[in-house]
Amino acid sequence: MKVIMVSNEFPPSIGGVQTHVYELSKAMVRLGHQVAVVTRLSDSALAIQEVMDGVAVFRVKLSNNHMLYDFKLHRLLQKMIDKEGYQAVHIHGMRPLKACKKLSVPVVFTNHTSSFLKRVTKGPKVLHKMKKQLDIAQQIFAPSDELVEATKKTGYQGPTSFISNGVDINRFYPVKSELRKELGIPESAFVAVLARRLVEKNGVLYFAKAIVKANQPDLHVIVAGDGADRSAFEKIITEGGCTDKVHFLGGVDNQKMPEVFSAGDVSVLPSLMEATSIAGLEAMACGLPLIGTNVGGIPVIIQDGETGILVEPKSPEQLADALVSLCNNRPLVTRLGENSLNSAKHDFSWDVIAEKTIRLTFNSAT
Repeated sequence: MKVIMVSNEFPPSIGGVQTHVYELSKAMVRLGHQVAVVTRLSDSALAIQEVMDGVAVFRVKLSNNHMLYDFKLHRLLQKMIDKEGYQAVHIHGMRPLKACKKLSVPVVFTNHTSSFLKRVTKGPKVLHKMKKQLDIAQQIFAPSDELVEATKKTGYQGPTSFISNGVDINRFYPVKSELRKELGIPESAFVAVLARRLVEKNGVLYFAKAIVKANQPDLHVIVAGDGADRSAFEKIITEGGCTDKVHFLGGVDNQKMPEVFSAGDVSVLPSLMEATSIAGLEAMACGLPLIGTNVGGIPVIIQDGETGILVEPKSPEQLADALVSLCNNRPLVTRLGENSLNSAKHDFSWDVIAEKTIRLTFNSAT
């Protein structure tokens, strides 16, 4: 199959949508399909056209004016369809949707973001506008049941399917890590990894309070991420007397994350809203069990008591209890970690996700 992916966001910029589009495209190529990515040129220093892991990438200078944006993008996509025989267009993010109206091939859309969940609560007028945008797509995918239901709430009548995010198991796996040594963390310590942007939706301040409440002498925390809530997080830790147990790395290149995860014993997802967390799946593929909140797509990747522990959102008490229970039961940590690794390999590899995506996309195209 020949597919065009359309996304305003794409590497080298960092984020969940960027990772999803890139990894899904690479997996489709591995499965024998032809994939082109059309993305906005965000930096004039980047190549306008290149091939990345078999994926043809086209970076296009698009106007901030909505009419000009839609006109140029539509014309480019239809030209690619006519000249190269692409069979479907797969959109990521709502901004490109209008530009894909009346293309001569089926259009599918993946609904990624938590901001969509906020928009559907804003009343009938907003819902009507959202439905009008979504009706351009013949089919919609989403990486959480919550986003599937939010899509339906707009009044969209087409097929809507849950498709999980995935993980590159060829890049994320247990490795020998020197990070504990570099950070001065004892080998005997119990280490929790927080790989999150430090922002409100990720629930990180509840986790900061949980660290203080857990009050475990062997507990250390590695924080890989930055954001608006960092100062508040640090204040909670400082006032709780845990400064020497929490190690801030700031933003970390995704290529280095296997070493970060492999330095830990557990990874924590304290989110208030979340799809099937890519960071959570990457931690699982590195052999870590998860502690995560019972929101969005997190219960899809955490089988409570099998691959990790589910807790309620906004509960420092439950997060602390989960940390303490694992800190004091290392054999359980080992068992949960083995289960996590197996689940990541067999249920959530990008090749598995790509096969399902292609099958449903092909159904739209026939």
